[in-house]
Order: sequence, then C-alpha cells, then structure tokens
Amino acid sequence: MTATLDRTQVAPTRPAAQLTGVAKVFGTGAGAVTALTGVDLRVEPGEFVCLLGASGCGKTTLLNLLAGLDRPTRGTVDVATDRPAVMFQEPALLPWLTAVRNVELPLRLAGVGRSNRRGTANELLELVRLDGQARKRPHELSGGMRQRVALARALAATTVDTTSGDAEKGGRLMLMDEPFAALDAITRDVLQGELERVWRATGTAVVFVTHDVREAVRLGQRVVLLSSRPGTVVREWDLTGTADRRALTGEITDHLREVISTHGRAA
Repeated sequence: MTATLDRTQVAPTRPAAQLTGVAKVFGTGAGAVTALTGVDLRVEPGEFVCLLGASGCGKTTLLNLLAGLDRPTRGTVDVATDRPAVMFQEPALLPWLTAVRNVELPLRLAGVGRSNRRGTANELLELVRLDGQARKRPHELSGGMRQRVALARALAATTVDTTSGDAEKGGRLMLMDEPFAALDAITRDVLQGELERVWRATGTAVVFVTHDVREAVRLGQRVVLLSSRPGTVVREWDLTGTADRRALTGEITDHLREVISTHGRAA
C-alpha cells in the first residue's frame, strides 16, 4: 500500500500565502530594530518557495508572520488556511509519546476522533517511510527518523481544514525553518529527496528557509533572496523547467555573497 494524502480540493481563487508591503519593527524609540521592510511575496497553492539571506535578515520573522505567531507592524499578511504547519531545525517531539502519537497530536488538538486520527497518523508515517517505527519513542529513533516524524506531524496539521468559504481555499501550507541544518550531510541529502517526494505526493505549498544555496536550488520551484537587515525581497529566480541548475547555483551564490558582504558592513 502506498500512502498519499487526499489532494482533492476546490480550485483555489487565492494564493496559499501573500505578504503585501510588510514591515516588522521590534521595540520602540531609539532601541527599535526594523527586521523587515516593504516585503511583497506571493506563494501559489502547491508551490515550493525557498528563502535565502544572511543571518539576521528576517527570514524566521517572515515565517512567524505567515504562521500567525506574530503580527506585522505595517502591511498585510494573508494566509489561505487558518492552520499552517511549522517545522523547525529541532524536531521538538514529545519524548513520552510514541511516533504515531506524536503525529496524532495536531489532529487530537483539533478534535479529530481517535480512530480517524490514528488512521491518518499511520498513513503519514508510511508516507515518510516510517511505517515500521510507529510504536517507538523519540529516543529510540535516529536524528533523521525524528525529523521524518516531525515532517509527518506537520503534514497532519495541514490535513485539518478549519477554513470557512470553501471556494476561497488556497490549499495546505507548510513553513519550514532550516529543518535539516542539524543533520549530517548524508542524512540531509536523503531527507531532501524524501521531502521532495512527499511534497509532490501531497500538493502542499511550502515556504522553506535555508542558508544552503544548493539545497534551495534542489528543492525550490522559486528561490527568493532577502537583503541584509532590514530584510526585503531583492531578487527571485524561477526554477520551474530550468535545465541548468548548476549554473543557477553559482549565480545565486554570487548574489548571496553580495548580500552577506553588505550585511557585514552594516553590522
């Protein structure tokens, strides 16, 4: 049996996520820090967008705004689903719960019945190729396996559709903040491939933060480069149908180096 999520959705009439003229300022007065300014970004349903930029340029702040964990100081943030999923560098699994119960957690919090949530959780573990590990607790799993459980849990959150107005659905949305950064190179490479497979199987829109240009070019349909702080979109690359991604990797790396150099002078 091959596990897949139900991709049947009403044809969307709005983006999965959109930021228009967004600015975010922390603090007030002389101590205020402007993290983002004038950010315009549109993510289409099912699109995979990678965000690149120097450390401290506001990438995580942007994800927090999309997740509804913070509000912009100026501008508007529109997310089609009221339950975007978030995946961080650390899997943040509950150590006393088994893998399947960790995946069930967002479904349980949403009031999904026991049998339905268990069935969905098992299906998602199969999707991330952990169907034989359902009863193991996090300490019994490798780092890569724990991240697979976290991915399955994030996907579980996207299956809970509590939006109103079905005709305006923009689809599922997953926000990923350097989820593979703490893993060794081989495990990271494997999980990049797994994420790409799962994304294609589920049709979930993804906003993926990374410092790794190769990772961005491998995974993304579009790569978005943010300036040094205050962060704003300075360049985008459309990778759909691109044959020579190696050349694009070099081009994007050059632009990222310019941004990092500017960030260093600003600091």
